[in-house]
Amino acid sequence: MLQQRDSVKYTAVLPQEYLNELRRMTERNEIPSINQGIRAAVKDYVDAHRLSEYQREICEAAADKAFIKRTMDTQVAFEFVDAEDVTAW
Repeated sequence: MLQQRDSVKYTAVLPQEYLNELRRMTERNEIPSINQGIRAAVKDYVDAHRLSEYQREICEAAADKAFIKRTMDTQVAFEFVDAEDVTAW
């Protein structure tokens, strides 16, 4: 969660239609403010982009035979840890 001190003022140009809708949402108490609505929309956009980027990277890794081999070797090396009876501690 961003803190107020982490925020930066930035001027952006929005279509009038979007601003009108944000005003309507504010008047109906659906969002606390126009600014908050814009921030939420930008956060959703950034989060969706990050997820898409992560998915692309995972697909690339899955196609990398050396990555898969290292992953499987590591899994085999730690199999005994998964099999331990941790209730004995």
